[in-house]
Amino acid sequence: MLVTQSPKSVPTQPGLPGRGFRLNTRQIVVAGLLGSITAVMGVVPYLGLIPLPFSPAGHATIMHIPVILAAVLEGPVVGGLVGFIFGLFSFMQATLPFFKDPIIAFVPRVLIGVFAYYAYVWVRRPQARAVVTAVLGLAVARTVYEAGLMHPVTAGPGLWVALSAVVGLAVAAVAWLVLRGENAPPAMAAIVGTLTNTILVLSLIVIRFKTFTPGMAFFVGLTHGLPELIVAVVLVVLLYRGIKASLKRG
Repeated sequence: MLVTQSPKSVPTQPGLPGRGFRLNTRQIVVAGLLGSITAVMGVVPYLGLIPLPFSPAGHATIMHIPVILAAVLEGPVVGGLVGFIFGLFSFMQATLPFFKDPIIAFVPRVLIGVFAYYAYVWVRRPQARAVVTAVLGLAVARTVYEAGLMHPVTAGPGLWVALSAVVGLAVAAVAWLVLRGENAPPAMAAIVGTLTNTILVLSLIVIRFKTFTPGMAFFVGLTHGLPELIVAVVLVVLLYRGIKASLKRG
């Protein structure tokens, strides 16, 4: 007996690997629009950064958000193209030697779109909802805890640890309520896309620049990667729903 997969588990969008790399008019328009937004973020100082006073990092980059949106809206090829634009601006405007390395500048950014798309397609809604809820709660709790360590008054006490846990659980509860229906898959894509960028960039830096140790990479991942993950989930879900609603009205 043959078992057929549900449409949710089988990619059907044009431009997918195995069906050629031809893009339709809509995909070209979406790639151009989101690529242009990425370019503007790269050119205008601080536009691609959101200040986060509660985070030790001080800010979170949002330049990967258009890449994730391109992937979930139009597939991995379009996501990869927008990711290439992200990498291009990272390479051209690099002030650190790490990002003057084309492998570090381009490879993780292109793969953001690829991995985000398949997370969006392959992880079913109940599983996506559970994973995003847990990851978001842990990320918020850890970020609040790290922010507390920056202040001598709150550094170390068990009360601050408990407060971080309570905030994380509260965020997880809200996320569980919000991530119903169509909200969970794009949120899952946001997590996977953000982690793809953070983990691959830091891993490649460790591999290619011996002065950057795994311990340093882990610290940067906690202080920068977690706030970026939180912001990515919120923005991707809001923008995805808004864009989908606009397309339906159009």
